[in-house]
Amino acid sequence: MIAIIYGTRPEFLKVYPLILEAKRRKLEFITINTGQHNSMLQEMENIFQFKANNYLYCQNNDFSNSNLVAKLIDSISAVIKEKNVKKIIAQGDTFTVLASSIVAFLEKRNFYHIEAGLRTDDIRFPFPEEFNRRIVSLTSHINFAPTQLSKDNLLKENISEDKIVITGNTIIDLLKYVLANESIEVYKGKNIFITAHRRENLNENMSAICDAIKELATENPEFTFHWSLHPNPSTRKFIFEAFLDFPENIKFIEPLNYIDAVRLMASCAMIISDSGGIQEEAPTLQKKVIVLREETERPEVINCGSGVLVGASKEKIKKEFYKELAIGENHFVNPFGNGNASSIIFDHI
Repeated sequence: MIAIIYGTRPEFLKVYPLILEAKRRKLEFITINTGQHNSMLQEMENIFQFKANNYLYCQNNDFSNSNLVAKLIDSISAVIKEKNVKKIIAQGDTFTVLASSIVAFLEKRNFYHIEAGLRTDDIRFPFPEEFNRRIVSLTSHINFAPTQLSKDNLLKENISEDKIVITGNTIIDLLKYVLANESIEVYKGKNIFITAHRRENLNENMSAICDAIKELATENPEFTFHWSLHPNPSTRKFIFEAFLDFPENIKFIEPLNYIDAVRLMASCAMIISDSGGIQEEAPTLQKKVIVLREETERPEVINCGSGVLVGASKEKIKKEFYKELAIGENHFVNPFGNGNASSIIFDHI
């Protein structure tokens, strides 16, 4: 028996292609939703008309990080034992993934890590994701690395080469699935898509980002700036206070479901974001991403030309915005694969 475990919206998006592939191969498997991010995650499941076999509801607003990890370990372990699961699959770098790998190790099950090998140079940054993924790599039966660079990162940490397989990223599987099934056209329109939510971009950094967007919107009234808000109340409060007065071509929107987000990104002129997932999708959509970070665990997007790092510098944001406006059509080759990662993964599992 195989268990596919996820607990956040991004995790579901990246394991859903694996679920489709497991069904296509008629494999014996169960799905476990830990509920780490509950409401947004279930909304995303509904979009794809999917229900997990097991819902654990592990999150509690009063939990510390330690409380959450303990609850996740206990809850996942109970299901693994009850269902006699022998192989565990999880994606990414959240506490759900960390807990899943710990359970697999302690209960002597094989653990398969999807999107292995992403790294920064500081175990404390981003927090706690960098710590989580380093620990997970140590316990994985196979580390499924999306790119050669990710594989190289694992080799540098003395992960055995026979425990690493390069697959591409499963989000490209999902992106191509949605583009085809929803008949979404990719073109360079008059929309700008914006997201900003990472911890390092709160306070002074967010203030600089807000100033840049206000100035760009004022200077470019022919464009509509769609800012997709994050559920985090602290982030929202800061943004709303910064935009007490703003041009009417800035539109604040609630978090989009994946299909609507792809539709908007496919029609935009460029993307301004600190999201990791968007960096992976942008090259397939032929979009430039102005990355609101000082460094990225996905340097491949920079190397292929689809991304540029600007941090929270108002001057750099505006400079790269106008540089991209001067360019016609983009021609990027996505370093994160061509949409067959799920097939490669199950060939090895």
